[in-house]
Amino acid sequence: MYLDPKKFSRTPAQRADQSLAWERDDRHFFASGACHILAFTFKNLHPDRSLELVFIRPLEKFVLAGCHMFVRDGEWAFDHAGWTKESELLGVYAEGFREAFPGWGYSLEVITDNLEEFCRKNDHRGPAYFYNLPWERTYRYIKQLEEKPPA
Repeated sequence: MYLDPKKFSRTPAQRADQSLAWERDDRHFFASGACHILAFTFKNLHPDRSLELVFIRPLEKFVLAGCHMFVRDGEWAFDHAGWTKESELLGVYAEGFREAFPGWGYSLEVITDNLEEFCRKNDHRGPAYFYNLPWERTYRYIKQLEEKPPA
């Protein structure tokens, strides 16, 4: 079962201090603040599969609440939680943010840019701007999760 995304949100102190953000457990780190790093890395590790990078872009007035990126295969979505039905992920995600921010809405965008272009265009932290380079942590976390969705 996909969990309410607000559970993983960074505190104001974690947003202001990258060392505090880095010290969170892996699931929190990749759910909020480094989801784009996880998604790009997972997709790049599987070039032989038909996977898409999908960006949840909140409506303009909610730009700071609810951005998220995941990988999808057409039915399943991969993010910090591993594999979840995309419909469940989107339903729980929207419900959680609408509860906290009445009127919250979003669009889904398939991302074809590389990581650097995505970060630049969408004001996301690039890998070099994390407290430590995130690659080893990202690979280690991916290895803990299932490589493919349930059969």
